[in-house]
Amino acid sequence: MKFITRGDMILFALLVGIILVMFTRVSYIATEADIYVDGKAYMKIDISKDATYNVADHMVVEVFNGKIRVKESDCPEKLCVKQGWVSSPEIPIVCLPNKIIIKIVGTTSDEEMDAITR
Repeated sequence: MKFITRGDMILFALLVGIILVMFTRVSYIATEADIYVDGKAYMKIDISKDATYNVADHMVVEVFNGKIRVKESDCPEKLCVKQGWVSSPEIPIVCLPNKIIIKIVGTTSDEEMDAITR
């Protein structure tokens, strides 16, 4: 009688993969956002302070509670507006028609670091 089937092995491998992804994910503390217009640095925004900014006369960027979003834009489809609030350095806001990129810059949380990753 066989105790471990092929399906059991697939399930086990899937669970191990999920656990590895959960524990290797790095946590970031968002500190500021860099805005690029036409590939050039345009402005740095401190996202710890709630405010609204005009960007190159094309869009209005809003910062609230450590998150950032495009509130208004003059691009045709407004995909950058529809993207909503972003707080992770892994997700940039991009407006292709206006050639504007908003990237959140973060530092790695010390609580998540261990002796190997320092």
